[in-house]
Amino acid sequence: MSDTVLYEGNNQLNVQLTPIAAPVANLYGVVTDAETGAPLAGVKVTLGGLVIYTDANGAYGFAGLTPGSYTITFEKEGYGTVVK
Repeated sequence: MSDTVLYEGNNQLNVQLTPIAAPVANLYGVVTDAETGAPLAGVKVTLGGLVIYTDANGAYGFAGLTPGSYTITFEKEGYGTVVK
């Protein structure tokens, strides 16, 4: 930290602040059949009000999340629902 010296009369001090980017978190993964290990497409994945579906490879992803605690739900007809 440096000191600012003021002299008699008017003193002007202009300062530029550099913004700090907000922290972000990304969450991604693959959903598979517990018995066969095969990837599952079309699984409904819900996270904090956001809803996406897994792709043909069973992959899902959420980007740009605020770090913190979330509940994530995986649902597909014919399978038990998983809540983490």
